[in-house]
Amino acid sequence: MIVNRLTKKRVSPAANERLEKIRKFIQENRFNRSLLRYIDWPLLLIVLVLSLYGVLVIFCATGVPVDDPSLNIFEKVQLQSFTYPRLQLIWMAASVLVIAAAIYLDYDRFKQWSGIIYGANIALLVFVLFMERMRGNMTGWFRWGEGRTFQPSEIAKIAIIIALANQFSNRKKPIRTVSELIPSLLYIGLPLLLIAAQPDFGTALVYVVIYAVLLFVSGTDRKLIWGLVAIASLLIAAVFLMMNSSSSFRIDRIQVWLDPSYDSTGLGAGMQTQNARIAVASGGLLGRGMFSQGNFASLNYIPDDHTDFIFAIVCETFGLVGAGIMVLLFVLLLMRLISLARKAQDAFGAYVITGIAAMMFFHIFENIGMVIGVTPVTGIPLPFVSYGGSNYLTNIIGIGLVINVTMRSRARTRKIKTRVIEPAKL
Repeated sequence: MIVNRLTKKRVSPAANERLEKIRKFIQENRFNRSLLRYIDWPLLLIVLVLSLYGVLVIFCATGVPVDDPSLNIFEKVQLQSFTYPRLQLIWMAASVLVIAAAIYLDYDRFKQWSGIIYGANIALLVFVLFMERMRGNMTGWFRWGEGRTFQPSEIAKIAIIIALANQFSNRKKPIRTVSELIPSLLYIGLPLLLIAAQPDFGTALVYVVIYAVLLFVSGTDRKLIWGLVAIASLLIAAVFLMMNSSSSFRIDRIQVWLDPSYDSTGLGAGMQTQNARIAVASGGLLGRGMFSQGNFASLNYIPDDHTDFIFAIVCETFGLVGAGIMVLLFVLLLMRLISLARKAQDAFGAYVITGIAAMMFFHIFENIGMVIGVTPVTGIPLPFVSYGGSNYLTNIIGIGLVINVTMRSRARTRKIKTRVIEPAKL
């Protein structure tokens, strides 16, 4: 029997065995600091610039107009509330720890634990269905603290990416038959149904896009993919008809998308989209500036202007130039992710990065699209820019996993090259 030095009590052999396993696990998975030289700094720089840009736009969206022309921009800033920008900066500070946690363990561990991660994800999505209904009559949030919420469907995106990446990477050949397709369909189908039950159809669409992209890059037979597209279209049409019969506000969003003038007066269903378009157009080339009198950003004419409709504030405040810079940063982000996915040393790592790229692409496309009227309103935030901790940290976890894969892939490539060169010298 071993004596615990702190409590002076004997430790049972079973407890001692567990402690030894923990020590062994820590020893085997100790982080190698030499890996830090392989971190993809361009990716981190893009994310940092987008995040700081987001804090600035959140500050503009939650500010108040200042009608005194004699005040300079610094004096105007002193009159504003820093509540939301400060909270977003706190999330940014927390992201350092999140990235550190995401890169600490070899990403192969996530592959080994994909079943546990998937199961925990399903459990969270089931438990949240019993929470109180909040915005849009949804049960998608856990409450904590005073006015704080956590949305498990956000972190579930990362869990499903890991689970699907494990599924596809374990295959020795692409999917060619329906029977081969069923396991991955079941994997995506269960969380998809739970998300739809909240109901959160915007997030459900993100899951569908992630799955579709991974199917495509895995080399799945195109006939199967088109068959799934046809079935998905029929299901969407069925859901549309059911919502129409229940007079759901989601039907109003579809009608606003099809007809921009639909119910756009007063506080009608089309008011948000109509005012967002006006804000986008009023920005002109260089924007109307921060806290200017008459800005929609300062007059609260656009609901959720610091979250889902934040791109309208970017256009109004900083104009076409400011919006163009943001779009360019997003293009660079996606191009970088695609490049890193192609350079991954194993299939699991490549699928993880591809899934994260697909997730971010759809968020960017849908968010900007709904502001300018190209796509229906779904309430999907803009990555790294919209206010909100759950979505921001989910995207940061995704970036951490990308860095994890890239860092270790580069280290392994260097070792392989070294092993090839050394015998040649002999």
